[in-house]
Amino acid sequence: MVRRLKGAYFGWYTVLAGAIIACWGYGSLYYGMSALFLPLITEYGWTRAQLSAAFSMQSIEGGLEGPFGGMLIDRYGPRIVTVIATIIASLGLILVLFVKDILQFVIIWGFVVSLGYNLGLYDTIYAAVAKWFVRKRTFALAVVTVGGGLGGPVVVPIMTWMIIVFGWRLALVFVAVSTLIVCVPLAWFFIKPHPPEHYGLIVDGEAPRSSVGEYVSRGENGHMENDFTAGQTLRMPSFWTLLAALTLNGGTLTMVTMHQMPYLEDIGVDTMAAAGVLGLMAILSLPGRPLLAWIANKWGERDALMLSFALKALGLLFLMLARSLTALTLFVVLFGIGYGGAIPLSASIRATYFGRRAYATISGITTLFTAITNVAYPIFAGWSHDVSGSYTTAFMLIAALQSLAIVFMFLSKKPHPPWKDPTPEAR
Repeated sequence: MVRRLKGAYFGWYTVLAGAIIACWGYGSLYYGMSALFLPLITEYGWTRAQLSAAFSMQSIEGGLEGPFGGMLIDRYGPRIVTVIATIIASLGLILVLFVKDILQFVIIWGFVVSLGYNLGLYDTIYAAVAKWFVRKRTFALAVVTVGGGLGGPVVVPIMTWMIIVFGWRLALVFVAVSTLIVCVPLAWFFIKPHPPEHYGLIVDGEAPRSSVGEYVSRGENGHMENDFTAGQTLRMPSFWTLLAALTLNGGTLTMVTMHQMPYLEDIGVDTMAAAGVLGLMAILSLPGRPLLAWIANKWGERDALMLSFALKALGLLFLMLARSLTALTLFVVLFGIGYGGAIPLSASIRATYFGRRAYATISGITTLFTAITNVAYPIFAGWSHDVSGSYTTAFMLIAALQSLAIVFMFLSKKPHPPWKDPTPEAR
């Protein structure tokens, strides 16, 4: 085993490190928001709409930072960006302990903590893995997102237990310190600043090379991979239809993770049990990632994404009927598998359609637009509850928008390779 590990393609070390970093990042910030929701409301007296808006600032920050962060990653490499951003995230969590009002919380959580997490624990990991794999990219990204999915069942119960026993402040101190200890060494030793060609390797680890030179990536069927510039990508209809689909889809998971525990507690579910449901949904997302990746290899990423969107819409409808164990079980299974599969496929399809050349920049532009629903859906759900005392209207409308994402994904076609583009710039 030691010999095999020593001889393994370095990209798989990056995948493993990225999975661990994603586990801690998604678990502490993304899933952990739900565990912090009611404790913060209880201490400060904020409304659900106010706190939803504050948490949603992470998406606004991610959207504003996305294009610039993507360019930084493409220029300086994911390693140094991950290390610096992780330090920023941990310092931001410590600053949260000293907030006095909602405005301070919005600024610190939404623009300091979120900058660190969005840039260092999400964008850089996907970019690093996407640039080291082509044929095995979907599977490699699925492995990374399995790590992210484990953040729900691993980190959230720990945070919830610490909040109940020691209070939310000590829980945040634990998250800040552990984030530094876990993520910085992994990023420094197992994420390279350049693609494999720079080190004389071939993507996917198919064969070593003795010197650095030009290399043309090939896809699953041996065809040359798309490798567009950001400018070329922005002129393609396929980019905008894909962007519309990913935007309509993006905020659904944010809304569910933010409001699921408060909703379940509203209908009489115990706090720890509600945390368990959130963790179980995350656990069910884990098999959804390789399952949808396998379906993508058979049907194509576009069709697999359409399926994942449909599962999320159905799951959300069953959440509205969660007064019965059957409905709650169907929600956990359908929504968990659907959102789990959508995560690696959404990252992989951008590289499949537009290539590795400007992957981080294109992903950053996508983040700018998906921030719209990441902000709007949770705030609308919180406002709807504040006004009507129920999440029903919000859940129904967001399920309809999730279904509309299927239509735009159907309309998005893979563009022709750039060498077939007759424009002088492409040649």
